[in-house]
Amino acid sequence: MTQYVQAKIERMEQPVTAWLLLSMAFILVCAYVYFVNGAITHIVVAKDMQEEFVQLAGSVGNLEKQFLTTKTEINIEYAYSRGFTESPVGPTYITKQPYLSLSFNR
Repeated sequence: MTQYVQAKIERMEQPVTAWLLLSMAFILVCAYVYFVNGAITHIVVAKDMQEEFVQLAGSVGNLEKQFLTTKTEINIEYAYSRGFTESPVGPTYITKQPYLSLSFNR
């Protein structure tokens, strides 16, 4: 009787072991595909972001060039042509009096 039970157990263990190994192999292959796919996706996204960064850096460079060009064109004659005038009053200073009020000194 013991040999009979032992033989049955050995026959039952072999398919379980085979199915366990096959399922583990399948799980590992799925995990490998998932992680490789994630790595490829991240590489493509990083490449796209790098290209966008280069375009934005070029755009910022052009804007800086426009800013510097415009800045050098601004002078007193340009301000007068745009309607600006000199202030008839000198500088105004605001001071704090000892009794905690504000006053205008000219």
